[in-house]
Amino acid sequence: MSSKPFGMIPMNKSIKGKVIVRVSGLLTLAMLFITVVVAVLIHRQMSDQMGLLLRNNVYDTQQRLEERIGYLVENTEVLAKNELFINALLDTQGRETYLPTLAKNFMQGKDVVSLSVVDFDGRAVFKTQNDIPRYDTSPKLRSALALREIDLYLQEGTHDIVVVVPIEYYSTTQGALVVVFDTDAIAESVIPNDLPVSLRLHNEFLLFEYGEYPYEEYRHIFLEPLTKTPYLSRLDMNVELGLLESAYMGPVQQALMPLILIGLLFTLLGLITSYLLGENITRPIVELYRRVTLSSGAEYTPCAPLGSDDELEALAMAFDERSLSLQHLAKHDPLTGLPNRLLFVDRLDNAIKRAQRDNTMLAVLFLDLDHFKEVNDSLGHNVGDMLLQKVGKLLSRVLRESDTVARFGGDEYAILIDEISDENTLIDTINNVMHRFKEAMEIDQFRFFISSSIGVALYPQNGTTPSALLQNADAAMYKAKEEGRSTYRFYTESMTQKAYERMNLQNELHNALIHNEFVVYYQAQVDMRTEEVSGMEALIRWKHPKMGMVPPDKFIPIAEETGMIIQIDRWVMETAMKQFTAWHKKGYRVGKLSLNLSMLQLKHTDFVEFVTRAIEESGISTSQLQLEMTETQIMQNPEEAIATLHELKKLGITLAIDDFGTGHSSLSYLKRLPVDKLKIDQSFVRGLPDDRDDAQLTRTIIAMALNLNKELIAEGVETHEQARFLVEHGCNEAQGYLYFRPLEGTELEMKLEKINKG
Repeated sequence: MSSKPFGMIPMNKSIKGKVIVRVSGLLTLAMLFITVVVAVLIHRQMSDQMGLLLRNNVYDTQQRLEERIGYLVENTEVLAKNELFINALLDTQGRETYLPTLAKNFMQGKDVVSLSVVDFDGRAVFKTQNDIPRYDTSPKLRSALALREIDLYLQEGTHDIVVVVPIEYYSTTQGALVVVFDTDAIAESVIPNDLPVSLRLHNEFLLFEYGEYPYEEYRHIFLEPLTKTPYLSRLDMNVELGLLESAYMGPVQQALMPLILIGLLFTLLGLITSYLLGENITRPIVELYRRVTLSSGAEYTPCAPLGSDDELEALAMAFDERSLSLQHLAKHDPLTGLPNRLLFVDRLDNAIKRAQRDNTMLAVLFLDLDHFKEVNDSLGHNVGDMLLQKVGKLLSRVLRESDTVARFGGDEYAILIDEISDENTLIDTINNVMHRFKEAMEIDQFRFFISSSIGVALYPQNGTTPSALLQNADAAMYKAKEEGRSTYRFYTESMTQKAYERMNLQNELHNALIHNEFVVYYQAQVDMRTEEVSGMEALIRWKHPKMGMVPPDKFIPIAEETGMIIQIDRWVMETAMKQFTAWHKKGYRVGKLSLNLSMLQLKHTDFVEFVTRAIEESGISTSQLQLEMTETQIMQNPEEAIATLHELKKLGITLAIDDFGTGHSSLSYLKRLPVDKLKIDQSFVRGLPDDRDDAQLTRTIIAMALNLNKELIAEGVETHEQARFLVEHGCNEAQGYLYFRPLEGTELEMKLEKINKG
């Protein structure tokens, strides 16, 4: 069939004719119809959005009201448990001295109408205003005291919120704290400010009303208490929010007017455009569409050349370039140009199929650079990026062309080595990679050494799927890091089990912080010459509800790695300082409080500020406080540590090095460190006095400390022979089972009481 020239095709059958006749004839009706439909849809959508906005606002108002009431209830409960508050309740002088100040501090910013302390019979022993109900006739108070539970309700007449918290002393209910909060002030604090709304709170009565103007129409949303709002449920308090009808419909009308104008404008432009369309434009467009459709298949088909020699031709060429670029980026790392995880997994999957067919072996290597973060931190991310590029090129040069090197992100690389004849060949390849990392890296003006840790998983011994091999190679890599870095390890099944246990323990550790499962133990330190208590070391313990007492050496390393040690350390510091202050007030001779610090704490810019605040809140004297860091931690970044330690020293705090002798500190740094005390590690004490090496090392440490005018204390003293040896050679202070075991605060307090009486 021969094709007809364009001029011989009837106008109504040509592309140009169809564009002019059909488009110009139907476009007006179509655009008008579309404008009307879109206007209706926008009207409905905007109306729905305004309704959703109002519903979200009432829900948000309800949540903020619940949070505000919860905050007030929780603060009331905290006040009722305050030791000074309880003592003041039981002691007349303390009541006159402490209660007014505590009440005044508590009432600030909490919308308190009145604060009263009543005894078990309901009689007020303290009140902030005279005009209060008679609580000795209150069934709510009687119920709260009898059940020893917190109660809250709406006060009759005023509708203010009343919170009743029983006050207990040694598990005996002594009375109650009754606080009345202003419902109006609480409600006003949660009124949305971004919309012209009205707010009502009500149950069977109207409790609060705001912003409802007469002769104005409102759209209201009503929300009853939810399961997530237990306080509102107990108060039977409903939230109703209203929005002015004009404010509700205003955005809808504003959205419709531009739409109508745009619809008319597009109709006019469409008529003009339809007339200008012709065969020379439509033919390459259709051709480009056809080629683009083909290019979306499994194999890419180029769209250019079209032969139009115009912008459409340039568009086709740009589409080709963009498509090829996107295809490359989708499967390659943009920094190094190496395959990414997607392409690596695809090649690994194909390699597994070949290995299964040919009955051969392959290996997956997971490589991670050691201490790469230090390169970024010290030399900058630009140098770090260049290092990653250089490592990628190094690995590509070392391995065969048939092998695949991929970057998974950060400083992690994956390597696929297939068609392995035996494990010795593989080990030679790995050793070759490790050897290349021993060479100095030169980037810009910097010359440094960097090592790597490699984990190896074999097919089919360690997995038959890409995910299993990658997971196991990753586990083996972490095993290599645990065993000193700059090495490689093959995967074993026990490593996976250990990884799962570690992950589970990490999750449990996070829950322990939420559920307050940690307990502070204290181990007394003594002067071995008189056996008098010279100090206390605060030790963290984890009482797991199912696993029981979890050893610190099992969870502290994980807490260090995850950063949770910061929150744990700070909780221990605050708890121990308050306990130590309480013991001093009772007259116990407890010396100094020793607190262990993680190096992560010293890296936080707000740490000194936190210590200062904790000291002020607890009331402890800085002369009674000692902070301890291990020698190994300090030497990770001695310059940074020295700067922070000097700031702590200025506060008047004693500083000590824990586990001294087990790290790698130099005498030059030891001389510069502003420390007052050295703790001889128990690994040296354990062999005293019979082990000649331990005896010689201990004597050397004691002599060095005395020459540097440092105080000394020995850890792990368990026998009288060890104590005698230490005293004879100049170490007079000790900590160990010979004198005291670590005890909870209540147990230790009983011992201190006996010591005081003795």
